[in-house]
Amino acid sequence: MSDNSSPQWRMEVESLQSCNCDYGCPCNFNGMPTTGNCEGFIAFHVRKGNFDKTNIDDVKFALGVWWPKAIHMGEGTGALYIDAAATPAQVKAIEEITSGKHGGAIFAILPMTLNKMLPTKITPIDFHYGLYDASFTVAGAGKAKSEHILNPVTNDEFEGEVVLPGGISFKRASVNSIDWDWNEGDLSFKHEKKNGHSSMATFSNEGCIA
Repeated sequence: MSDNSSPQWRMEVESLQSCNCDYGCPCNFNGMPTTGNCEGFIAFHVRKGNFDKTNIDDVKFALGVWWPKAIHMGEGTGALYIDAAATPAQVKAIEEITSGKHGGAIFAILPMTLNKMLPTKITPIDFHYGLYDASFTVAGAGKAKSEHILNPVTNDEFEGEVVLPGGISFKRASVNSIDWDWNEGDLSFKHEKKNGHSSMATFSNEGCIA
């Protein structure tokens, strides 16, 4: 939580989250990541929001993150991407929100686990939200595309959700099968049929509030 001197902000977002864990992701339940380390790529579309007096409606941004072990063990590296359509004031607002200085649950917690935050990149971001079928592309950095998990025997589409009343990145999200890749300097990852989550959430200085 931020202190009372922080600029007040709030945003309602659509998001698509990808990681390298098996479906569901044990990290959501205080478990260790499937493969021992954590890699992720997540994009946000702000449906409605503001940072202090700056309107951030319709801004799109993404975070690429990597940790050598579990997230809470730290020593990670992160990168922030903001859509080229954002104004300079909106870019500054998103940088402030994701800095961790002004509360906001996941936006305050992730920076504490990173040893290195790479310089912000301004680049076109294409984002399409759906509960199971969703996608985003960050020009020059990577992309993600999710779909239903398929039953391994019948090939029928599986639908399921994760409900986390105390969640820091969402309170409720679908569980998807996602193919994604992220390339930034020495960090280069490509995954198929891994864990994905589509969600709609509201964040403010007070955390993930809905």
